[in-house]
Amino acid sequence: MHLSMRIQTSWLTASFVCGNSLLQGCGGYSAPAEVEAVSEQLTAPPPPPPPPPLAEPANHQNLSVAAKLLRSGQFIDAQIVLQSILAEQPDCARGEFLMGVAVMKQKRYAQARPILESSLARNQDFAERKQVDHFLGWSCYYLGDLEAAKRHFQSHVGANPTADDSYFGLGVIAIDEDRVGDAEIALGRAIELIGEHPVRSRDRAKALARLGDVAIRKDKREEALALYEEAAQLWPEHYEVWGKLARVYDASGRSADGETARAKQQEVMQRTTRPESPESVP
Repeated sequence: MHLSMRIQTSWLTASFVCGNSLLQGCGGYSAPAEVEAVSEQLTAPPPPPPPPPLAEPANHQNLSVAAKLLRSGQFIDAQIVLQSILAEQPDCARGEFLMGVAVMKQKRYAQARPILESSLARNQDFAERKQVDHFLGWSCYYLGDLEAAKRHFQSHVGANPTADDSYFGLGVIAIDEDRVGDAEIALGRAIELIGEHPVRSRDRAKALARLGDVAIRKDKREEALALYEEAAQLWPEHYEVWGKLARVYDASGRSADGETARAKQQEVMQRTTRPESPESVP
């Protein structure tokens, strides 16, 4: 056989014996970078298709009435108005969203969740669309579906980077899952976003109290005590934090302070008649 033919044959045979294509190489052979890039493009999965564009919203003249009732805390009245709207226009995504919120505010989370999910599934563009994940997050949390709640909160902060209550939700879930490091980060971000303005004292107190729970998990009793005391000072109506203070005082040998905190907790519980907002956790 001619010498060049023998060389070509042996080179091809060696490539075949390796059990790999020439793109993968054999022994000390390395494919050129541009060849590897082509190979990766051939084997990589195709990118997901872009989401379909949002459709025009289905409107109703009484949606503003329902929204106003919700803002004023008249949840049952808002639900009655929205039932009428959706009877006339059942494909109204914004009407479903407002209905889901009205139901959720009455702590009927199992009923609220599918309504809120349907408002997203209609793929309509309405003013509060970016807020749906927030309310779905709390609905799922109270139903015990932590994975779904986490997914919705993450989606919400992705679309709304300053959404402090969804960071708070992620922190609460992290505590429930005993991920103290993640809880500390999420709660710290929530506190940073809430700020120190007096109008946000209640929200700041709740986040500080939960950060106190993280300190307890880390066996930092003095740090927890300082956080609970600051929370109680910011929002004295937070009866849960008085109970937490009482337990830490007892564990620290401060029984008189523990009794005072328990008495304060009972006083607040008897005075408080309005239930907690369902999108916030004590």
